[in-house]
Amino acid sequence: MNDRFQPEEPQIDPMEDTGRVEVIRAAPRPTRIAASALMLLAALALTIATVVMVLAPAPGPTDSSQTVVLSTAAPTNLPPTSQPTQVSATSAPVMMQATLDPGLMAELLGEPVNSELASSRTDGIAVVRNVYNPFTIIPDRPRSEVIEYEIQEGDTIFSIAERYGLKPETIAWSNDRSIIGGLRPGRMINILPVDGAYWTVVSEQTIQQVADQFRVDPYAIIDSEYNDMFGMTPETVLPVGAQIVVPGGEAETITWTARVETRDTSTSGAQNAQSSGGQIIFEPGDPGSCGWVDNPGNPGAWTNPMNPGSYQWTRGFSSWHTGVDLAGPEGTPAFAANGGTVVFAGWNSYGYGNAVVLAHGPFMTLYGHLSSINVGCGQYVSPGQVIGGIGASGNASGPHLHFEIRYNNVAQDPTFTLPF
Repeated sequence: MNDRFQPEEPQIDPMEDTGRVEVIRAAPRPTRIAASALMLLAALALTIATVVMVLAPAPGPTDSSQTVVLSTAAPTNLPPTSQPTQVSATSAPVMMQATLDPGLMAELLGEPVNSELASSRTDGIAVVRNVYNPFTIIPDRPRSEVIEYEIQEGDTIFSIAERYGLKPETIAWSNDRSIIGGLRPGRMINILPVDGAYWTVVSEQTIQQVADQFRVDPYAIIDSEYNDMFGMTPETVLPVGAQIVVPGGEAETITWTARVETRDTSTSGAQNAQSSGGQIIFEPGDPGSCGWVDNPGNPGAWTNPMNPGSYQWTRGFSSWHTGVDLAGPEGTPAFAANGGTVVFAGWNSYGYGNAVVLAHGPFMTLYGHLSSINVGCGQYVSPGQVIGGIGASGNASGPHLHFEIRYNNVAQDPTFTLPF
């Protein structure tokens, strides 16, 4: 009887609760030697196979057993050159993500934003929005350079200044002064990043001379981030044609044309309420506006708004200075240049300071920068009557009277009407 692997009777330990235990008798010695040899040969074969696999080159992309293919769901309009993204399997771990085909990406980016187009796509990429807002809100950020703005229909210097957070004077001092008389749509104007002036050097000047011209410290110009002046000094001569940002700079005083409205209250059907009487309102909404006031009609004889010898002529009429300036000691009396009704008496926010405006039919006269006002809204004043004292309120560099004559609200050179 062959005794290899002859089982013995199972021995059961009465204290063991894990079940039956079978004892296998060991095989004779020659048999064990043969089994060990076979195991050694198997281990050697496995080692050789492992070395071969390690030293063998990695399989190419055509080896389907070693390639993982990832792709998005292919839309029907996928460009013909598109290929699925392939990632080779290696021994190192790889984080694999689905990618968008470059051709399809270019197509999507080239399409206009359109909710109807988005809803018509069937490739699972577009997301339909229930609310479509075509406007992008750009957060406020400081500008670091002068930009150009194209004037649009309906723009005013004040609306442009408000849009860019600047004073209206900055807009005027940064451009040809002709813009003050009227903005033309399509024209390009300079917009500074800060309040001040923009100066083009027309003849050789030092930085100090430019600073004196605009009443600033020369180092405000040199140290400004808007000018490339590192290493320069106040004595540096600037070349002709150089454009300089003067932060905080101030040029000439500017007076602004106020808004005037008229309405016909006569029964004659006259077209011009201002020339036929009617009612007039000057700068509605301004603190000194009197609202609708009766216009007395055509004026009488003209008289000088200041006594001869009591003033000094300092500035004449121009397209950006719509009156004349007569300087004198503060409080010197200013007189009505003609008989008329007070349509404005108080503070003006456009640079006139304390001002009085009289209506004389188609004419108006304006008295700006007053230190005191002696008349009130709706009051009729006679030629030569004191309307207030001269001063420096508003945009004024010193005590003087800013005097204007307007015809149908168009400023006229006062020297055409009165000798000064």
